[in-house]
Amino acid sequence: MVAVIRELLNKDQVKAIAAKLFSAEFVDGSSSGGPLGKDIKKNTQVPPNSPHYREMSELVLGAIKANETVAIKGMPRRILSPIFASYMTGNQYGEHIDAALMGPYPGMRTDLSMTIFLNKPDAYEGGDLVLTTDFGEMVYKENPGDAVLYPTHYLHRVNPVTKGRRLAIVTWMESMIPDPHQREIIGDLAETQAILTSSNVDKKAILMLEKGRLNLLRMWART
Repeated sequence: MVAVIRELLNKDQVKAIAAKLFSAEFVDGSSSGGPLGKDIKKNTQVPPNSPHYREMSELVLGAIKANETVAIKGMPRRILSPIFASYMTGNQYGEHIDAALMGPYPGMRTDLSMTIFLNKPDAYEGGDLVLTTDFGEMVYKENPGDAVLYPTHYLHRVNPVTKGRRLAIVTWMESMIPDPHQREIIGDLAETQAILTSSNVDKKAILMLEKGRLNLLRMWART
């Protein structure tokens, strides 16, 4: 399951973050790339002790938690503090898979990854997010504020930036439904219910659908 979430951050939120990043300190990002980081990850990121980091982080986390699509598709239990990343000309992040556990010991299980784009696609060349899925490679280069939510077990990469600067936010989620297939089933049922609720359908049918969705959620959820 891959979901493109339009305007996860609105224009004012994107502008506020971009203004703070303009004057922010960036440090080498390879240290957060795991054992192969120094070989495959060439970018910079804002350190957590940066003056504006906490304010930016709270804004992003608030937007994620308030988003209905994230709630339906991801059912997040915990969300990791985001990384604010910069890719200049020549930077890239080679094919990799994100760590299964992140954060302070014993760590948060990572079920879903999210990339939020911060600048216009024509502001830089290259820099596409590429996911390797069961259906082949999927390529994303979205508008400012748009996000891509995808299973963390996918191999993925950021293609080399050949011109300009790519700014993006990345974070990870632990879902209440660890199994991606079960999570997709419950998400599909929630979307179907929303469609039926907005149309002229027998209310009993909607009630029975909701009963099934909630019983599956009760069966599979880990809180």
